[in-house]
Amino acid sequence: MFNLPTFTVVSIVSVIGFWIIYTLAFLWVSRSRAREDSEVGDDA
Repeated sequence: MFNLPTFTVVSIVSVIGFWIIYTLAFLWVSRSRAREDSEVGDDA
């Protein structure tokens, strides 16, 4: 790919893949956070 060494290509793809998985996991874990925040009363 673009005449780069194999290690460089694997490193770049690994970092991008990790970041995508990290972002998707964060969105999945925090998907109900907005609903929980809206259920909490303001009397706290």
